[in-house]
Amino acid sequence: MKTDLVKVVKSPDATQKQRDMARGQLATFLRDILVGMNYAYYEPPGSQVLHNNPLFVRSHDFSGDTVMGVERLWQAPHLFGEGSPAGGGAHLIGSLADLPYVLSEAEEDFIAPDHVQALIWQQFVPGLLSNAIVPGWWNISPAELHTVALYQHAGEELLVASGSDEKLRGEVVTALSDRMFPERQAWVVQMMRDGNTKEMLEGVAPSDAFYLTAEFQQKYPQELERASAAGRELDNLQKQGQEEASWDRVSRDFGVIHPVFAQTYAREFISVRPFPALGGSYSRLMGECWDSGNLYWARLADEMGYSPVELNRIVPGLTRRMVERISASEIDDWPATLRALRETGEEFRQGKISNLTAGIAEPAK
Repeated sequence: MKTDLVKVVKSPDATQKQRDMARGQLATFLRDILVGMNYAYYEPPGSQVLHNNPLFVRSHDFSGDTVMGVERLWQAPHLFGEGSPAGGGAHLIGSLADLPYVLSEAEEDFIAPDHVQALIWQQFVPGLLSNAIVPGWWNISPAELHTVALYQHAGEELLVASGSDEKLRGEVVTALSDRMFPERQAWVVQMMRDGNTKEMLEGVAPSDAFYLTAEFQQKYPQELERASAAGRELDNLQKQGQEEASWDRVSRDFGVIHPVFAQTYAREFISVRPFPALGGSYSRLMGECWDSGNLYWARLADEMGYSPVELNRIVPGLTRRMVERISASEIDDWPATLRALRETGEEFRQGKISNLTAGIAEPAK
């Protein structure tokens, strides 16, 4: 704040040594720029801290020089100094590792819910936001975007067909058994038998429909082709050798990160049942097993005619809006998360979240 480079550079009396010292002072500004670029790249949607605290980036303390007794230096950063403006205010201490999660963790307290909710926010919400901001969809093709939608449509068509086909129903239930808790699976079966198609589809997560299609591709390809038009279209794309239609490609581009579960920030789909709310370092697993968000937002973009690159604005904004809508009745109320996802998607379809597409050309009809 006391640096006056202009005075030194333009002074006719400045010596070469003074100019060299002035150039050396630029190193701290270069450091701030490089750190700030990382912060900007992983900025949580609707960020308040980064836009209202001008010292937040400049105060990043890698070595802990600003405070005594801090452990875990140069490891994953943590927020320090909340509510203490005399000490420079809130800032991060540590390395840049796990920065997307930590920035989301700092931001979550600024997200005001629409309803009273009881889900664990401190670990779950940063996981959701991280999954929305880490992927970049700059190189996604329309064919791959459509593939993501086809996987979900095909799974839903299998679920609908199971209502009147007992053999198919058994295969579907077996495939879903690795994805659902027994009570949820029993609910889906009852909905099938009762013919409550609309309620059943709304209660099945997009990722479950997605994995159902992938499972049938491996074990029951003929059944998939017979029962699902979307499955036949997906099969044709894959037989044409289009890389965008492959499971590995979609998993890499639309999967979620698993820093705790798999010790990596690479995106991928891992088929597991939802994790309950846990404590300690495992508390983040609840967010790492939620993989419906990116899939569902991509499907909406495909159906509404938006280009893949626009996912870079749409996905983070929809994810934040979904967080605002979560209204849970118990600590492991997973259906509440799914309801918030569906409600947010419906708002987007109806044009009620127009700020996400401000400046974007109207989608093709």
